[in-house]
Amino acid sequence: MHPLITYLNAQLPAMTELLTRIVSLESFSADKAGVDDVARLIAQELRSLNAEVTIFPQTTTGDHVLGVFNRGAGSPILMLLHMDTVHPRGSFAARYKIADGKMYGPGVFDMKASHVIALYAVQALQALGQMPRREIRTLFTSDEEIGSFTSEALIIEQARGAQLVMVMEPALADGRLKSSRRGVGNFTVVARGRASHAGGGHERGINAIQEMAHHILAIHALTDYQRGIATTVSEIQGGIAHNVVPDRCEIHVDARANTQADADWLTRQIYSLRPVLPGAQLEVSGKFERPPMECNAERLAIFERMKQIVAPILTLEHGPSGAGSDAAFTAPIAPTMDGLGAVGDGLHAADEHILLSSLVERAAMNALILQAW
Repeated sequence: MHPLITYLNAQLPAMTELLTRIVSLESFSADKAGVDDVARLIAQELRSLNAEVTIFPQTTTGDHVLGVFNRGAGSPILMLLHMDTVHPRGSFAARYKIADGKMYGPGVFDMKASHVIALYAVQALQALGQMPRREIRTLFTSDEEIGSFTSEALIIEQARGAQLVMVMEPALADGRLKSSRRGVGNFTVVARGRASHAGGGHERGINAIQEMAHHILAIHALTDYQRGIATTVSEIQGGIAHNVVPDRCEIHVDARANTQADADWLTRQIYSLRPVLPGAQLEVSGKFERPPMECNAERLAIFERMKQIVAPILTLEHGPSGAGSDAAFTAPIAPTMDGLGAVGDGLHAADEHILLSSLVERAAMNALILQAW
C-alpha cells in the first residue's frame, strides 16, 4: 500500500470529525456570519499547519482566506476552494448523517469535503517529510455560488504566474476530473408597455407581459443540446394589480455555452431581441460572467500528466461538467484542472453526500500532484 494511503487511512476518523465540524457551520452564500464561521475554522487549521494566513475582509459576503506554504520558493501551485453553499441555515439538523460509508449534509459535496482533502494533503506531505520546496497557495473564497463577484479579482491575482491551478470542486459522480466547464451568463430583459384599465381602457394599454411572452419563447428556442447551449428563463416579474394592463415585465435569463464562440453567439442573439407589439420597448443587460473552460490540447496535456503522477494509487479519467466554476477565471491565465475534490452525488440537493473513503483517496491524489508537479 502506498505510504500516503497508509498514513491517511489512519487519519480518516480525524478527517471525518473535521468535516462534520465544517458542515455543521452552515454557510449559505448570503449568510455572512455563517461563512465567516467557516473562514475562522479554516484559518485556524491552516495556522496549525504553519501556513502564512491572510484574511481578506468583506462587507456583504464572507471574508476570503489565503494560506501560503513556503512563500517565495519555486513556481507556485494554487489550490482553489470556496466556503459558501446553496443551503440555507437550518439544513444541517435535518440532513446530516453518516450511513453506509457516506456522509450526508448541506454542502458536504460542494465543497466542504474538499477543505478537508486539501488540508490533509498538505498535512500528509508534512508528516511524511515529503513537502515540496515550492510555494503552495490555498485560497478559500466566500461567494462562488453567487458569481464570485467579490473574489474574482483575488482569484486572478493568486492564479497569475502559477505553474498549476488545482480547482477543488467535487469530482463527477464517478470520480472523473472535470476537464471542461460550461460558461455561465446572466441576462436581464425588461419589457415596457403602457398601463391602462383592463376593462374600461383595455384598447389603450400595451401589455408588457404579452410582449415578454414572445421573447421567452424566442430565448428558449436558442437552446441547442448538440452544441451544448442551454437557455433558461428562471425568474419573471410583472403586473401590479388584477385589473390593470401591466406596463412592465422583467425576466432573468440563465445562459450556458460550452465554447467561447457559442457564448459570444448567444450573447449577440439575446441582445438582438426587438419589440414585437407596437409601442412596446425592450431593454437587455448582462453578460457571461464565467467564460467556458474548454477541453483543449493544454487541458488534455495537464490531465495526462496528472494521470501519470497518481497512477500508483488510482486510475484517473476525465469528462465534461455542465455547470460553471471559478476555473473559468484561472484557465485563461494558468494551467488549470477542475474536479479534484471528493467523490459523491446529490449536488445542491437534499441528499447531497460524499463517499467517506474518497477523503483518503483524493487527499493522497492531491498530495502526489503537489509533490511531483
